[in-house]
Amino acid sequence: NLTEKISQAKSEGQPGDIMAQLYNEVGLAKYMQVKFKEALKDYDTGLTYCGTIAALHYNRATILYRMGDFEEALIGFQTAVKLDPTNEEFSLAQKSCMDCLHSKT
Repeated sequence: NLTEKISQAKSEGQPGDIMAQLYNEVGLAKYMQVKFKEALKDYDTGLTYCGTIAALHYNRATILYRMGDFEEALIGFQTAVKLDPTNEEFSLAQKSCMDCLHSKT
């Protein structure tokens, strides 16, 4: 159970990057259950532990994109691309988000 893993990791004083990865896993599980607001909270918590994990920014931005918040999503996609510029999935998502923003104007 991921919640138990987080509790155990906290009690063990695991480093921030480990905690962030655990919150990313929990967020993904909630995303798959279409519990977007709960997943966002997990991603936000993960980012407080370690803000340099590109996947956290990407996953958070993906939810914002799905919820129609393209401006906020773009910021997350841009951060993910900056942190991991070789990841094609991140770059494609950023482009798609920019296209959505341009089509709204």
